[in-house]
Amino acid sequence: MPASISVKLEGLFEDEFHKELIRACYQYESRSVAAAYKKLSMEQFVELMETAIAQSGYTEKSELGENELRAFAQIYDKILRNAIKDVQELRSIIPKDVFITNSRVANELPHMSPNKETRLAVGRKGSQLVEIKSTINFNDKNIQLANNASITAYDKIVHDAVCSLYAAGNETFTPEMVYRAMNGMVESEFVSPKSIKMIVDSLEKMRVTDISIDYTDQMRMLNPDDPYDLARVSGAMLQMQKVTVSTGGVTKWAYRMVSFPIVYDYSRLVKQIIPIPLQLLNTKETTRSTDTVIIIRQYILQRVELMKNKKNNMNSRIISYDSIYELLDTPDDRKLRATIRSQTERLLDNYVNIHYIDSYEIVRKGRAITGVQIKLVEGSSEEES
Repeated sequence: MPASISVKLEGLFEDEFHKELIRACYQYESRSVAAAYKKLSMEQFVELMETAIAQSGYTEKSELGENELRAFAQIYDKILRNAIKDVQELRSIIPKDVFITNSRVANELPHMSPNKETRLAVGRKGSQLVEIKSTINFNDKNIQLANNASITAYDKIVHDAVCSLYAAGNETFTPEMVYRAMNGMVESEFVSPKSIKMIVDSLEKMRVTDISIDYTDQMRMLNPDDPYDLARVSGAMLQMQKVTVSTGGVTKWAYRMVSFPIVYDYSRLVKQIIPIPLQLLNTKETTRSTDTVIIIRQYILQRVELMKNKKNNMNSRIISYDSIYELLDTPDDRKLRATIRSQTERLLDNYVNIHYIDSYEIVRKGRAITGVQIKLVEGSSEEES
Protein backbone atom coordinates (compact mmCIF):
# COMPACT_ATOMS: atom_id res chain seq x y z
CA MET A 1 0.00 0.00 0.00
CA PRO A 2 1.43 3.43 -0.83
CA ALA A 3 2.82 5.22 2.21
CA SER A 4 0.62 8.25 1.48
CA ILE A 5 -2.54 6.18 2.00
CA SER A 6 -1.20 4.83 5.28
CA VAL A 7 -0.45 8.32 6.51
CA LYS A 8 -3.88 9.62 5.52
CA LEU A 9 -5.76 6.81 7.24
CA GLU A 10 -3.67 6.99 10.39
CA GLY A 11 -4.30 10.74 10.42
CA LEU A 12 -8.03 10.10 10.83
CA PHE A 13 -7.39 9.17 14.45
CA GLU A 14 -5.94 11.32 17.22
CA ASP A 15 -5.12 8.79 19.94
CA GLU A 16 -2.38 6.16 19.89
CA PHE A 17 -4.81 3.29 20.55
CA HIS A 18 -6.60 3.81 17.22
CA LYS A 19 -3.37 4.54 15.36
CA GLU A 20 -1.87 1.26 16.57
CA LEU A 21 -4.90 -0.68 15.36
CA ILE A 22 -4.91 0.95 11.91
CA ARG A 23 -1.17 0.27 11.57
CA ALA A 24 -1.86 -3.40 12.29
CA CYS A 25 -4.44 -3.42 9.51
CA TYR A 26 -1.83 -1.95 7.10
CA GLN A 27 0.56 -4.69 8.09
CA TYR A 28 -1.68 -7.75 8.04
CA GLU A 29 -4.59 -6.92 5.67
CA SER A 30 -3.23 -4.25 3.36
CA ARG A 31 -5.18 -5.37 0.26
CA SER A 32 -8.64 -4.95 1.77
CA VAL A 33 -7.66 -1.63 3.36
CA ALA A 34 -6.34 -0.35 -0.01
CA ALA A 35 -9.50 -1.53 -1.80
CA ALA A 36 -11.72 0.05 0.83
CA TYR A 37 -9.79 3.31 0.54
CA LYS A 38 -10.91 3.54 -3.09
CA LYS A 39 -14.53 2.61 -2.38
CA LEU A 40 -15.43 4.06 1.01
CA SER A 41 -15.51 7.56 2.45
CA MET A 42 -13.20 8.58 5.30
CA GLU A 43 -16.25 8.92 7.53
CA GLN A 44 -17.04 5.27 6.84
CA PHE A 45 -13.48 4.21 7.68
CA VAL A 46 -13.80 5.80 11.11
CA GLU A 47 -17.26 4.38 11.82
CA LEU A 48 -16.28 0.89 10.66
CA MET A 49 -13.18 1.05 12.84
CA GLU A 50 -15.42 1.67 15.86
CA THR A 51 -17.56 -1.32 14.82
CA ALA A 52 -14.45 -3.52 14.67
CA ILE A 53 -13.28 -2.32 18.08
CA ALA A 54 -16.68 -3.10 19.57
CA GLN A 55 -16.55 -6.62 18.11
CA SER A 56 -13.01 -7.22 19.33
CA GLY A 57 -13.72 -6.05 22.85
CA TYR A 58 -10.42 -4.16 22.96
CA THR A 59 -10.07 -0.97 24.99
CA GLU A 60 -7.28 1.55 25.44
CA LYS A 61 -6.21 -0.43 28.53
CA SER A 62 -5.86 -3.70 26.60
CA GLU A 63 -2.38 -5.15 26.23
CA LEU A 64 -2.12 -5.83 22.53
CA GLY A 65 0.54 -8.21 21.32
CA GLU A 66 1.11 -9.47 17.78
CA ASN A 67 -1.61 -12.12 18.04
CA GLU A 68 -4.20 -9.62 19.26
CA LEU A 69 -3.31 -7.11 16.55
CA ARG A 70 -3.46 -9.77 13.85
CA ALA A 71 -6.87 -10.91 15.16
CA PHE A 72 -8.14 -7.33 15.07
CA ALA A 73 -6.90 -6.90 11.50
CA GLN A 74 -8.91 -9.97 10.49
CA ILE A 75 -12.06 -8.56 12.12
CA TYR A 76 -11.59 -5.20 10.38
CA ASP A 77 -10.83 -6.96 7.09
CA LYS A 78 -14.15 -8.83 7.22
CA ILE A 79 -16.08 -5.64 8.05
CA LEU A 80 -14.39 -3.71 5.22
CA ARG A 81 -15.02 -6.48 2.69
CA ASN A 82 -18.72 -6.61 3.61
CA ALA A 83 -18.97 -2.83 3.34
CA ILE A 84 -17.38 -2.87 -0.13
CA LYS A 85 -19.64 -5.73 -1.25
CA ASP A 86 -22.75 -3.90 -0.04
CA VAL A 87 -22.02 -0.75 -2.05
CA GLN A 88 -24.85 -0.29 -4.55
CA GLU A 89 -25.39 2.22 -7.31
CA LEU A 90 -28.15 4.56 -6.21
CA ARG A 91 -30.98 5.31 -8.60
CA SER A 92 -33.24 7.99 -7.17
CA ILE A 93 -36.86 8.50 -8.23
CA ILE A 94 -38.24 12.00 -7.76
CA PRO A 95 -41.76 11.74 -6.29
CA LYS A 96 -44.58 13.52 -8.11
CA ASP A 97 -46.29 14.31 -4.82
CA VAL A 98 -45.10 14.61 -1.24
CA PHE A 99 -47.54 13.14 1.25
CA ILE A 100 -48.60 14.75 4.52
CA THR A 101 -49.86 12.30 7.13
CA ASN A 102 -52.97 13.99 8.52
CA SER A 103 -54.32 11.45 11.03
CA ARG A 104 -54.87 12.40 14.66
CA VAL A 105 -51.77 10.43 15.65
CA ALA A 106 -49.59 12.10 13.01
CA ASN A 107 -50.70 15.61 13.96
CA GLU A 108 -50.30 14.91 17.68
CA LEU A 109 -46.71 13.64 17.41
CA PRO A 110 -45.05 16.95 18.45
CA HIS A 111 -47.22 17.01 21.59
CA MET A 112 -46.70 13.42 22.72
CA SER A 113 -44.43 12.70 25.69
CA PRO A 114 -42.36 9.49 25.94
CA ASN A 115 -43.78 6.54 27.88
CA LYS A 116 -47.13 8.25 28.40
CA GLU A 117 -50.27 6.93 26.73
CA THR A 118 -52.06 9.55 24.63
CA ARG A 119 -55.79 9.13 24.01
CA LEU A 120 -57.20 10.86 20.93
CA ALA A 121 -60.88 11.24 20.05
CA VAL A 122 -61.65 10.19 16.46
CA GLY A 123 -65.45 10.22 16.41
CA ARG A 124 -68.57 8.92 18.11
CA LYS A 125 -70.44 5.65 18.01
CA GLY A 126 -73.91 6.58 19.15
CA SER A 127 -73.43 8.54 22.37
CA GLN A 128 -70.04 6.95 23.07
CA LEU A 129 -66.79 8.79 22.31
CA VAL A 130 -64.43 6.70 20.17
CA GLU A 131 -60.73 7.01 20.98
CA ILE A 132 -57.45 5.64 19.77
CA LYS A 133 -54.50 5.09 22.11
CA SER A 134 -50.90 5.81 21.16
CA THR A 135 -47.59 5.67 23.01
CA ILE A 136 -44.06 6.64 22.00
CA ASN A 137 -40.90 5.44 23.67
CA PHE A 138 -37.51 6.93 22.96
CA ASN A 139 -35.14 4.00 23.48
CA ASP A 140 -31.70 5.55 23.06
CA LYS A 141 -30.43 7.26 26.23
CA ASN A 142 -27.50 8.79 24.32
CA ILE A 143 -29.74 11.25 22.45
CA GLN A 144 -31.08 14.08 24.58
CA LEU A 145 -34.61 15.33 24.04
CA ALA A 146 -35.54 18.99 24.34
CA ASN A 147 -38.55 19.76 26.55
CA ASN A 148 -39.28 16.03 26.93
CA ALA A 149 -40.76 15.95 23.40
CA SER A 150 -39.75 13.02 21.23
CA ILE A 151 -40.81 14.22 17.81
CA THR A 152 -40.72 17.83 16.65
CA ALA A 153 -42.70 19.45 13.83
CA TYR A 154 -39.51 19.32 11.75
CA ASP A 155 -39.09 15.58 12.45
CA LYS A 156 -42.65 14.99 11.30
CA ILE A 157 -41.92 16.68 7.96
CA VAL A 158 -38.76 14.57 7.56
CA HIS A 159 -40.86 11.48 8.32
CA ASP A 160 -43.42 12.40 5.65
CA ALA A 161 -40.67 13.07 3.07
CA VAL A 162 -39.24 9.58 3.73
CA CYS A 163 -42.72 8.08 3.28
CA SER A 164 -43.10 9.97 -0.01
CA LEU A 165 -39.74 8.76 -1.33
CA TYR A 166 -40.53 5.18 -0.37
CA ALA A 167 -44.02 5.34 -1.90
CA ALA A 168 -42.44 6.61 -5.14
CA GLY A 169 -40.21 3.52 -5.32
CA ASN A 170 -37.06 4.64 -3.48
CA GLU A 171 -36.27 1.71 -1.22
CA THR A 172 -32.86 3.29 -0.56
CA PHE A 173 -32.33 7.01 -0.11
CA THR A 174 -29.75 9.53 1.11
CA PRO A 175 -30.30 12.44 3.53
CA GLU A 176 -29.90 14.78 0.55
CA MET A 177 -32.83 13.07 -1.20
CA VAL A 178 -34.98 13.58 1.90
CA TYR A 179 -34.11 17.28 2.06
CA ARG A 180 -34.82 17.75 -1.65
CA ALA A 181 -38.21 16.06 -1.30
CA MET A 182 -39.03 18.40 1.59
CA ASN A 183 -38.22 21.44 -0.54
CA GLY A 184 -39.29 20.49 -4.07
CA MET A 185 -35.69 20.49 -5.29
CA VAL A 186 -34.34 18.71 -8.36
CA GLU A 187 -31.75 15.97 -8.04
CA SER A 188 -28.76 18.13 -8.97
CA GLU A 189 -29.40 20.92 -6.45
CA PHE A 190 -26.83 21.33 -3.68
CA VAL A 191 -27.74 20.56 -0.06
CA SER A 192 -25.60 22.21 2.62
CA PRO A 193 -23.73 20.14 5.26
CA LYS A 194 -25.78 21.89 7.98
CA SER A 195 -29.05 20.78 6.36
CA ILE A 196 -27.73 17.23 5.89
CA LYS A 197 -26.80 17.06 9.59
CA MET A 198 -30.29 18.16 10.61
CA ILE A 199 -31.82 15.44 8.41
CA VAL A 200 -29.45 12.76 9.74
CA ASP A 201 -30.12 13.76 13.36
CA SER A 202 -33.85 13.54 12.70
CA LEU A 203 -33.64 10.18 10.90
CA GLU A 204 -31.47 8.67 13.62
CA LYS A 205 -33.90 9.90 16.28
CA MET A 206 -36.85 8.25 14.52
CA ARG A 207 -34.90 5.01 14.05
CA VAL A 208 -34.81 4.64 17.84
CA THR A 209 -38.28 5.99 18.63
CA ASP A 210 -40.85 3.23 19.07
CA ILE A 211 -44.52 3.99 18.59
CA SER A 212 -47.66 1.96 19.21
CA ILE A 213 -51.17 2.71 17.95
CA ASP A 214 -54.25 0.89 19.23
CA TYR A 215 -57.10 1.79 16.86
CA THR A 216 -59.38 -1.16 17.59
CA ASP A 217 -62.38 0.98 18.55
CA GLN A 218 -61.90 3.19 15.49
CA MET A 219 -61.98 0.19 13.16
CA ARG A 220 -65.11 -1.11 14.87
CA MET A 221 -66.70 2.30 14.30
CA LEU A 222 -65.64 2.49 10.63
CA ASN A 223 -66.46 -1.16 9.88
CA PRO A 224 -69.37 -2.20 12.13
CA ASP A 225 -69.98 -5.40 10.16
CA ASP A 226 -66.43 -6.70 10.63
CA PRO A 227 -65.52 -8.16 14.04
CA TYR A 228 -62.24 -6.55 15.07
CA ASP A 229 -60.82 -8.28 18.15
CA LEU A 230 -57.70 -6.12 18.06
CA ALA A 231 -56.26 -3.55 15.67
CA ARG A 232 -52.88 -2.51 17.00
CA VAL A 233 -49.47 -1.79 15.49
CA SER A 234 -46.12 -1.07 17.09
CA GLY A 235 -42.45 -0.72 16.20
CA ALA A 236 -39.83 1.84 15.24
CA MET A 237 -41.17 5.03 13.64
CA LEU A 238 -38.75 4.50 10.76
CA GLN A 239 -37.57 0.93 10.28
CA MET A 240 -34.35 1.46 8.33
CA GLN A 241 -30.93 -0.08 7.83
CA LYS A 242 -27.78 1.89 7.17
CA VAL A 243 -26.17 0.93 3.85
CA THR A 244 -23.43 2.16 1.54
CA VAL A 245 -24.27 3.56 -1.88
CA SER A 246 -22.39 5.02 -4.81
CA THR A 247 -23.90 8.08 -6.47
CA GLY A 248 -22.23 10.47 -8.87
CA GLY A 249 -18.92 8.67 -8.38
CA VAL A 250 -19.02 9.31 -4.61
CA THR A 251 -19.56 6.64 -1.98
CA LYS A 252 -21.63 7.59 1.06
CA TRP A 253 -23.96 6.31 3.72
CA ALA A 254 -27.64 5.93 2.91
CA TYR A 255 -30.73 4.34 4.44
CA ARG A 256 -32.72 1.35 3.25
CA MET A 257 -36.36 1.13 4.31
CA VAL A 258 -37.44 -2.23 5.68
CA SER A 259 -41.19 -1.53 5.57
CA PHE A 260 -43.69 1.30 5.30
CA PRO A 261 -43.61 3.50 8.41
CA ILE A 262 -46.29 2.70 10.98
CA VAL A 263 -47.79 6.21 11.15
CA TYR A 264 -48.02 6.37 7.34
CA ASP A 265 -49.64 2.93 7.12
CA TYR A 266 -52.19 3.83 9.79
CA SER A 267 -52.95 7.24 8.20
CA ARG A 268 -53.39 5.60 4.80
CA LEU A 269 -55.73 2.97 6.28
CA VAL A 270 -58.03 5.63 7.71
CA LYS A 271 -57.72 7.70 4.48
CA GLN A 272 -55.97 10.66 6.09
CA ILE A 273 -53.11 11.30 3.68
CA ILE A 274 -52.78 14.64 1.86
CA PRO A 275 -50.82 14.64 -1.44
CA ILE A 276 -48.95 17.89 -2.12
CA PRO A 277 -47.54 18.51 -5.63
CA LEU A 278 -43.77 18.73 -5.36
CA GLN A 279 -43.57 22.13 -7.05
CA LEU A 280 -45.56 23.76 -4.22
CA LEU A 281 -42.64 23.06 -1.88
CA ASN A 282 -40.14 24.93 -4.06
CA THR A 283 -40.37 28.49 -2.77
CA LYS A 284 -36.70 29.47 -3.14
CA GLU A 285 -37.64 32.48 -5.30
CA THR A 286 -39.62 33.85 -2.37
CA THR A 287 -37.75 32.90 0.77
CA ARG A 288 -34.85 30.71 1.87
CA SER A 289 -35.84 27.29 3.23
CA THR A 290 -34.76 27.50 6.84
CA ASP A 291 -36.14 24.93 9.27
CA THR A 292 -38.69 27.55 10.39
CA VAL A 293 -39.83 28.26 6.82
CA ILE A 294 -40.11 24.53 6.08
CA ILE A 295 -42.48 24.08 9.05
CA ILE A 296 -44.58 27.16 8.21
CA ARG A 297 -44.85 26.15 4.54
CA GLN A 298 -45.94 22.60 5.36
CA TYR A 299 -48.56 23.90 7.76
CA ILE A 300 -49.96 26.37 5.22
CA LEU A 301 -50.22 23.67 2.54
CA GLN A 302 -51.85 21.23 4.94
CA ARG A 303 -54.45 23.80 6.02
CA VAL A 304 -55.22 25.00 2.48
CA GLU A 305 -55.64 21.45 1.21
CA LEU A 306 -58.06 20.74 4.05
CA MET A 307 -59.99 23.91 3.17
CA LYS A 308 -60.24 22.74 -0.46
CA ASN A 309 -61.71 19.37 0.47
CA LYS A 310 -65.51 19.64 0.60
CA LYS A 311 -65.81 16.56 2.79
CA ASN A 312 -64.06 18.34 5.65
CA ASN A 313 -66.86 20.92 6.03
CA MET A 314 -64.19 23.43 6.99
CA ASN A 315 -66.01 26.75 6.78
CA SER A 316 -63.26 28.81 8.39
CA ARG A 317 -60.60 30.08 6.01
CA ILE A 318 -58.45 31.58 8.78
CA ILE A 319 -54.96 30.35 9.62
CA SER A 320 -54.22 31.49 13.16
CA TYR A 321 -50.76 32.78 13.99
CA ASP A 322 -51.10 31.29 17.47
CA SER A 323 -51.23 27.83 15.88
CA ILE A 324 -48.01 28.59 13.97
CA TYR A 325 -46.30 29.98 17.08
CA GLU A 326 -47.27 26.82 18.97
CA LEU A 327 -46.00 24.56 16.20
CA LEU A 328 -42.65 26.39 16.21
CA ASP A 329 -42.55 26.59 20.01
CA THR A 330 -41.98 30.33 19.59
CA PRO A 331 -41.30 32.40 22.73
CA ASP A 332 -43.36 35.53 23.36
CA ASP A 333 -40.88 37.77 21.55
CA ARG A 334 -42.37 40.56 19.42
CA LYS A 335 -39.46 40.78 16.99
CA LEU A 336 -39.29 36.99 16.45
CA ARG A 337 -43.05 36.71 15.95
CA ALA A 338 -42.99 39.60 13.48
CA THR A 339 -40.33 37.70 11.49
CA ILE A 340 -42.56 34.60 11.43
CA ARG A 341 -45.50 36.66 10.17
CA SER A 342 -43.31 38.18 7.46
CA GLN A 343 -42.13 34.71 6.35
CA THR A 344 -45.73 33.49 6.28
CA GLU A 345 -46.84 36.42 4.12
CA ARG A 346 -43.96 35.90 1.66
CA LEU A 347 -44.99 32.27 1.26
CA LEU A 348 -48.62 33.26 0.74
CA ASP A 349 -47.56 35.89 -1.81
CA ASN A 350 -45.83 33.12 -3.71
CA TYR A 351 -48.96 30.96 -3.67
CA VAL A 352 -51.06 33.88 -4.93
CA ASN A 353 -48.56 34.48 -7.76
CA ILE A 354 -48.76 30.86 -8.93
CA HIS A 355 -52.58 30.83 -8.51
CA TYR A 356 -52.58 28.15 -5.81
CA ILE A 357 -54.76 30.49 -3.73
CA ASP A 358 -56.67 33.52 -4.96
CA SER A 359 -55.65 35.96 -2.22
CA TYR A 360 -55.33 36.45 1.54
CA GLU A 361 -56.15 39.14 4.07
CA ILE A 362 -54.57 40.01 7.40
CA VAL A 363 -56.84 39.25 10.37
CA ARG A 364 -56.65 41.60 13.36
CA LYS A 365 -58.08 41.69 16.85
CA GLY A 366 -57.88 45.31 17.82
CA ARG A 367 -54.39 46.38 16.80
CA ALA A 368 -52.92 42.89 17.11
CA ILE A 369 -52.38 40.73 14.02
CA THR A 370 -53.86 37.32 14.82
CA GLY A 371 -53.84 35.45 11.52
CA VAL A 372 -54.52 35.40 7.79
CA GLN A 373 -57.76 34.66 5.96
CA ILE A 374 -57.40 32.61 2.80
CA LYS A 375 -59.53 33.09 -0.29
CA LEU A 376 -59.42 29.98 -2.46
CA VAL A 377 -59.30 30.00 -6.24
CA GLU A 378 -62.87 29.67 -7.51
CA GLY A 379 -63.68 26.05 -8.29
CA SER A 380 -60.59 24.72 -6.50
CA SER A 381 -62.56 22.83 -3.82
CA GLU A 382 -62.60 19.11 -4.51
CA GLU A 383 -63.77 15.83 -3.12
CA GLU A 384 -61.38 13.58 -1.21
CA SER A 385 -59.91 10.90 -3.42
